Amino acid sequence: MLEEGSDAPNFLLPAVHEGEIREIALDDYVGDDIVVLAFYPADFSPTCTDEMCAIRDVDVFDLEADVTVLAIGPDTVWSHRAFADQYTIQFPLLSDNNGDVAEEYGVLMPQWRGHQRIPKRSVFVVDDRGRIQYAWCTDDQSVLPDLGEIREAIDAVQDDRTAAERYGRGYDHYQYGRSEFESGLGAYDRGEWDAARAAFVEAVSYFDVAEDAFDSARRFAASDAVRDRAGDARNGSTAFKQAAKWFGRSADCYEEGDEESAEEYRRDAADPHRTAREVGELPDPETLLETAGARIE
Repeated sequence: MLEEGSDAPNFLLPAVHEGEIREIALDDYVGDDIVVLAFYPADFSPTCTDEMCAIRDVDVFDLEADVTVLAIGPDTVWSHRAFADQYTIQFPLLSDNNGDVAEEYGVLMPQWRGHQRIPKRSVFVVDDRGRIQYAWCTDDQSVLPDLGEIREAIDAVQDDRTAAERYGRGYDHYQYGRSEFESGLGAYDRGEWDAARAAFVEAVSYFDVAEDAFDSARRFAASDAVRDRAGDARNGSTAFKQAAKWFGRSADCYEEGDEESAEEYRRDAADPHRTAREVGELPDPETLLETAGARIE
């Protein structure tokens, strides 16, 4: 079995995801997500069904921006699709028919219950740089992985450079959102309600993406300084998004001639707008890296 700290070999396999059959490569996800590779020996076997359903139900895997589960078994994509449909499995099921990928990861059984080249039940957690951070394997196919250990391994993937990269995505969208927000305010002050509403709607979409990216950066951060700054940025995005929503609704009401509701929405927007301004200017990603200091390799 490949050891922790090793580079995870890339692969390209046919897969089923959300009912569609397509090819999936590990490299499709490395660089963006933490990847959980779960090798299992057979669709519909009681133990495998328990394992896949348990993984499906673990709430940490609902962090779609950060974690991708790829389950790899020897059955065909047609079997995988029936298995996924029956048990509402929403993560991809990959078909390693000849066992080459299992062999590359060192988890191949030459034979099992009369079947040739079957993967051992095993789990690898691969960080966003393609390194194996957790590895588990059993020769007893009736034994299930410890999902608590997997959760801990995911939580342990902390790196300030990764956090800064995710912060950078949020930073770009935050700046676009600020620009649209200011355009919206200008149109709002001039009574150009259509233009104001359009700008505020656009601002909300930018701040929504920024909010998620800053949240991701906060989860990945290894140092308190980076974590705190990403949290501040996230709070600023949330406040600007809420202010933009209320100003947009106010513009709608003014255009419809409902001045009472328009004024009420304008007052609602004042508090989040004030909170957003108090966050101040965000440091750019390079400055954030400097904040992390020696933690950056």
